[in-house]
Amino acid sequence: MKSALVIAFQAAVMFILLAVGYFLYKKKLLGDEAVRQLSNIALTVINPIVIFNAYQTDFDPALFRGLMYALLLAFIGQTILVASSYIMVRTGHKDFEVERFAVGYSNCAFMGIPLVQATFGSEGVFYLTAFITAFNVFMWTHGVVLMGGSGGSKNVKERLGSLLKILVSPAILSIVLGLVFFFTGLRMPSIVQQPLDHLGAMNTPLAMLVSGATIAKTGLLGGLKNKRIYFLQAFKLLIVPMLLAALYVPMELFGVSPMIVETIVLAAAAPTASATIMFAYRFGRNEGYASNHFAMSTVVGIVTMPLVLAFAKMLEGLFIP
Repeated sequence: MKSALVIAFQAAVMFILLAVGYFLYKKKLLGDEAVRQLSNIALTVINPIVIFNAYQTDFDPALFRGLMYALLLAFIGQTILVASSYIMVRTGHKDFEVERFAVGYSNCAFMGIPLVQATFGSEGVFYLTAFITAFNVFMWTHGVVLMGGSGGSKNVKERLGSLLKILVSPAILSIVLGLVFFFTGLRMPSIVQQPLDHLGAMNTPLAMLVSGATIAKTGLLGGLKNKRIYFLQAFKLLIVPMLLAALYVPMELFGVSPMIVETIVLAAAAPTASATIMFAYRFGRNEGYASNHFAMSTVVGIVTMPLVLAFAKMLEGLFIP
């Protein structure tokens, strides 16, 4: 249960940082443009640096084998998340596209990296990159079709553009570059690596300040009044991650590291992706409703993620010798 306690402590720390971001926005010390710019910096600069730094380790066949296991579990997990969103949200329901996206996609990088880094260190982030890869592949293919409607599925140019975005997104590029360094043994000179380490250390506070400011901007009131959001988020934050934990924990009997299992489960248990709001804006969906899901999920997820990890640990104690 030690890992669950560690992540609960980190979740509390993140909640305080979240509250600071909320306060700064309410007091107009952070404006809309500043929040947008900080969000872009976190997603396109800081997160990729953290991912790249995770690969700054000597090549080890066991690590590589673990990464392959993580990639398999990540694609299975993301498939289950998306499939579950179709089970829970029927076509024709008002704003069903936003609801399916909110249930099917987690904030695996923005929220996942700080928690996994605090709990498991760089090795955990190393395995988390597998889920980030699966997330990006699904989001820029299925996500575009879902939020773009029928036009998204028929427009060949749009699909080719989405594929290109997968290949050149900062997260994927950092994974590719990190793998090159991992396999070849190359290392950044200290004069470069130390600034990268300092920038990577900004990830948690920056992500939480932006999340807190976003919640202050969108408001919690709409989500608190909507019972359907409670229902869908309970399914997303607890039921599906616990199902994945029950599915994955027995794989430890076949040599899959508990750290890999717990990292992938935590990534799946992360709150609704902030991309839900961005995609809603881009494709003309209900961005206010998307914001309600993000706000509620982020606040509640800080509590549910440690519970999901504790559940995985309990299963390990019951079934793994």
